[in-house]
Amino acid sequence: MLLAYLLVLSPLLDLKDSWARELEQKALLLQKYKLLQRNASAVAHSYQDLQKALAQMEGQLLTGANPAVASADLQEILKNLTRTLGVQVTSTKVLPPQESGAYLEVPIEVQLTCSLEQLVRMLYRLEHHEKLLMVTELEVNAPRRLRTPPQEPNLRAHLVVEGLVKKSSGS
Repeated sequence: MLLAYLLVLSPLLDLKDSWARELEQKALLLQKYKLLQRNASAVAHSYQDLQKALAQMEGQLLTGANPAVASADLQEILKNLTRTLGVQVTSTKVLPPQESGAYLEVPIEVQLTCSLEQLVRMLYRLEHHEKLLMVTELEVNAPRRLRTPPQEPNLRAHLVVEGLVKKSSGS
């Protein structure tokens, strides 16, 4: 009887125990997979939302397949703004583009002569433009006050305005 227990029954009981442990491990693994599956749909939904938001934000980038075309677009925007506000542009200079992740920053240096009110309106319109524009440098020089009848002095403003363009795949 002892021999039958040792040869037959004991290995069967050990096999049953190992199967029970393996079954518990498989059940835990199945729970993990089910949790991942539930999270996968949430992650896929979040990914789609992010793609939509990215597409909407990229609509605010400057047009053009390269920095030269994008800087021309930015110059046109600045020209229209200054003409609308009656601001005198004394010089413009296209600066070299700077890499910024998957995008290029396209800067333009502008020298203006304008009143304080015109400058404030210009900065406001740049900030709230449909394209994503940033004023990265601003320096304002005002003439000394003279003892003549008060009039609005003309300011000399130096600013660098940047827009973004998506890097081409070849860059």
